[in-house]
Amino acid sequence: MIAINNVKIAAIGDSVTYGFPCSPEQSWLYFAAKELAVEQVNSGVNGDTTSGMLSRFASDVCRHKPSHVIIMGGTNDAYEGMEVGQVVGNIKKMVQLARDNQITPLIGLPIPCNDWSAEILLGECREAMQEYAAANDLIYIDFYAAMVDEDTAEIKSGLHCDGVHPNEAGYRLMADVAIRALQNLLQQP
Repeated sequence: MIAINNVKIAAIGDSVTYGFPCSPEQSWLYFAAKELAVEQVNSGVNGDTTSGMLSRFASDVCRHKPSHVIIMGGTNDAYEGMEVGQVVGNIKKMVQLARDNQITPLIGLPIPCNDWSAEILLGECREAMQEYAAANDLIYIDFYAAMVDEDTAEIKSGLHCDGVHPNEAGYRLMADVAIRALQNLLQQP
């Protein structure tokens, strides 16, 4: 079992990791780290794609020497119409970089967005990420399941500010999902 005082969690992603439209102090990562009493590094950048995340992984994650990194991206890639294979390829490269640097990687499944054309691509990305995680002994954090309205396939009412970004209630729900996943991971022998 990992001693909780040796845990430092980094998260790399886009605006949903950053905490937009608020700040990193109102992000799901901040709320989760505070609840778990662990150090955190928020490497979310508004508007970023998985290509951008990959290019800054060494400087924004590895140099901080975290014990764990949560990698979550794909929404902006979907808006740009990027191919699923490229998005998942970027995630796989970040997972390998984490492992090469003795950082435990976790994959965050992106939350739903209320733009149907982007959501179709994003759904394919989520599915591919889940398959990759299952085949490679990786933990994934299913933020999507917690945030999706099963009837509409959109973000649940009351959890977002614009159909893409969570509001404070949405970020707190995401934090709860992350807390459960991290507590399970940290309790493993």
